[in-house]
Amino acid sequence: MNIESLKYFLSVEKYNSFSLAAEELCISQSSLSKHIKKLESELNCVLFERCTRHVKLTDAGISLKKYAINIVSNYDELILDLNKFTSSFPKLSIGYIPVINQYNIAKLIGSFKNTVTDLQLTFHEGEHADILNLLFSQKIDFAFLRSDTLDYSNLDITPLAQDELVLIVPKSHPLSKRKYVSISELSTESFISLGKNSGVYDFFVSECMKASFEPNVVCFNSRIENIIGLVSAGMGISPLMRKTVECFDKKNISVVLLKEKIHSNLCLVHLKDKKLSKIEKNFKDYLSK
Repeated sequence: MNIESLKYFLSVEKYNSFSLAAEELCISQSSLSKHIKKLESELNCVLFERCTRHVKLTDAGISLKKYAINIVSNYDELILDLNKFTSSFPKLSIGYIPVINQYNIAKLIGSFKNTVTDLQLTFHEGEHADILNLLFSQKIDFAFLRSDTLDYSNLDITPLAQDELVLIVPKSHPLSKRKYVSISELSTESFISLGKNSGVYDFFVSECMKASFEPNVVCFNSRIENIIGLVSAGMGISPLMRKTVECFDKKNISVVLLKEKIHSNLCLVHLKDKKLSKIEKNFKDYLSK
């Protein structure tokens, strides 16, 4: 058993799917399956109940999860600390919510890396609250987050891209014929939402409360392609940022605009009292152009 096998285990548990976990880990599904089977063999127990469309933890898997989360977290913290002493190469640690491809941020980071010799980059993907916690605990240097729920008093926030909240509805839904809809008209709808730790969920709920109702969220999912699939299947409607859905197949869904015009900025964020190193300042300037 090693750190890599535990990370693979946690990724499969996160998505309840070998295919989605393999996609996140950038390995083949068959290779991931072999890693998990090897781990099960080493531990002499079955970790997942395998069904046709999904997997779920066994009792042994539930027990392992408790320890694996702590082990992987401690290992990542150890590596971050030791990196300070092991190399003179410039380093950046970056956290982000999983939308940097849709806003062209990944391409910009890659372009910046090409301008700096031997730059060492580490990345952490997660929901809004998770990445913010990493920033406050100084485990990352920068974060790419939405500005809507950020505290400007202790954060330096640089807007990079503006977007607007829209509704994703099935083609069969009555709202699909509408160009605009008001949030106040949605009190009886069932919603499929990004996770409770996401910025989009927070400010959408806030807008619904302003309209005097709490949204009926029937399903949470951290991946936009899964949400679109669930909406296409008629399981509900979803509030998402407009640009995050543009690259996906929309033949079975409609994008409906909100009359309220709720905008959001994707921002580059760091701690306000942080004294930036030369490489950090150059990175911020490059992304801000």
